[in-house]
Amino acid sequence: MNTLKNYLTSMSLISVILFSSCNPEEEIPAIGGIGEGKMGIAFVLKNNRLNAENARTSNSAISIESGFIQIKELELDLELKGSWNSDDDDKDGSYSKEIEIEFKDIKKITFDELDKSTDFFINIPEGEYKEIELEIDLIDYKNEPSIFFEGKITSANGTIKPFKFEYFGDDIDFEVEIEKRDDSYFTIDRINNPLALFEINAINWFKNVSLTELDEANSTDGVVIISKNSNKSIFEKVRKNIKASSEIEVYLD
Repeated sequence: MNTLKNYLTSMSLISVILFSSCNPEEEIPAIGGIGEGKMGIAFVLKNNRLNAENARTSNSAISIESGFIQIKELELDLELKGSWNSDDDDKDGSYSKEIEIEFKDIKKITFDELDKSTDFFINIPEGEYKEIELEIDLIDYKNEPSIFFEGKITSANGTIKPFKFEYFGDDIDFEVEIEKRDDSYFTIDRINNPLALFEINAINWFKNVSLTELDEANSTDGVVIISKNSNKSIFEKVRKNIKASSEIEVYLD
């Protein structure tokens, strides 16, 4: 798999990197969608193997060690070069196509860069693309949250406490737009199989949570639970940060 130099690192949530010339059948299983082209989806947690001391940011003492999201469906809005002989044709010689992929079972994606079992390719039409809009619809399932991550909080006096963040609901979706910076086309076919690598920098979701708030957070059996029912003030700040950073624009050079 060859790495392209086209990438974006989001300040808040996700960085997306595209790769080419890989064999998805050998690397990652394909599920759903239509067509002979393939686009991969993979998730990792940034700095998920750093300890609390060296994972600190200027305004928090939190390390994020693991987590997951649960996906209900994917919605893709594709803009390709050519003609579809439909009312969706644009004057610039491109056409639009929408694809919805609803998983037979809710797909639980863990944030582990070593776990390839939860990564996957989706089938999309071969062609030259002007833009891909990808919406990832989340949902809670089987009493598990739609967004979950856990780690450790280091207090001002050096005390370390485990914490868990739990978000139940389906009103937060991740939306990604991928296009060339110069407004030209990029190719997806049986050989060029982009892999969208979502690198989640969850520490930035705590950017306006103070050390005092973390130190004074309530614990249950020694664990700080951050949810709509526990440590609500911190939960609301993190929830708003997640929602505010859920729309990503990616420009390929």
